Amino acid sequence: MSSGIGVKGTIGRCYPFYADLRKCVGKKDADSPAVMCWQENEDYFECLHGFKEKKRILQVAAERQRREKLGESFDIDK
Repeated sequence: MSSGIGVKGTIGRCYPFYADLRKCVGKKDADSPAVMCWQENEDYFECLHGFKEKKRILQVAAERQRREKLGESFDIDK
């Protein structure tokens, strides 16, 4: 990951997030980089693993099922 080169030879999809995290952790004036760089760390891990995205997909699927049971339409384009 630290090379920044993805599988296809271009910049990896998460490398910009990794670069931001590395830049933040590398700051000399940081008392606690782990706390100071929390947002960058969260963005990088979301890019790698997609936990928030997967959670949201499950929420949308559950809402769709709930509405279908009630006979309501679930039109995304509204």
